[in-house]
Amino acid sequence: MFRTGHRTDPAPPAETTAEPTRIEPKLVESKAAETPTAPAAERSAARPMPMERPGAEAVLGKGVTFDGTLRFTGTLRIDGTFKGQILAGDSLLIGEGADVAADITCGTIKVSGEARGSLTATRALELKAPARVSADVTTPSLIVAEGVQLEGNVRMNGGSARARHDRPKRPASVVPETSA
Repeated sequence: MFRTGHRTDPAPPAETTAEPTRIEPKLVESKAAETPTAPAAERSAARPMPMERPGAEAVLGKGVTFDGTLRFTGTLRIDGTFKGQILAGDSLLIGEGADVAADITCGTIKVSGEARGSLTATRALELKAPARVSADVTTPSLIVAEGVQLEGNVRMNGGSARARHDRPKRPASVVPETSA
């Protein structure tokens, strides 16, 4: 300890010979215990979230920019800007005003906005107008509505995906020589 010439430490307590004072605990009753609590479903129905979106448990709203890796469960809706990677087993909704540049792997993906990068849906991918997608797509089920712009490679993988990979390659066509 650094000392400056004057005492800054508190003085030790003086020894006393008196018996220590015994404090009896008091029971304090809470008014919250008197009020019955409503089930969570009733509370959420009574006070809906102001930014609530139908079908979404979490929202990245307009004006929100997120860079990085995002993992979630349930359903996420993006209406803002996202760059990075998204990994989830559940559902992702990309709204009309959204701008997403990411490598996405989700169970179900529904796109109405702009998506770039790669989209891998383990269950289904749905592209709704006015979606603009520039991505490599891998999914067992693809729905593309009229008016959607789709640029990239599409790979459909289903229950027989292994059989497709095991198929022998088709031999190159042979052009017979012609004698002159």
